[in-house]
Amino acid sequence: MKQIIILLALCALPLSSLAEKGQSIMFGDQDPVYTEAVKNDPEKEKADYCNDLRKQMEELKGRPQKRNMVIQRYEIDCQQR
Repeated sequence: MKQIIILLALCALPLSSLAEKGQSIMFGDQDPVYTEAVKNDPEKEKADYCNDLRKQMEELKGRPQKRNMVIQRYEIDCQQR
């Protein structure tokens, strides 16, 4: 009986070392890769936003209240002089 327990323990030792080879969930990646975030061009963002508002105006042709709200937002945000 003791021989079987010792044999099982000796067989289990190599298996436990395989379990430790994975990434640590407690400490995260050992070699994290940090990249600088892409800086967005504020003028391009505004142009995209205004284009989205124009598309919404076209899509809301049958809904005058919502369309009017989008038109007002477009005038305030995109037609500043």
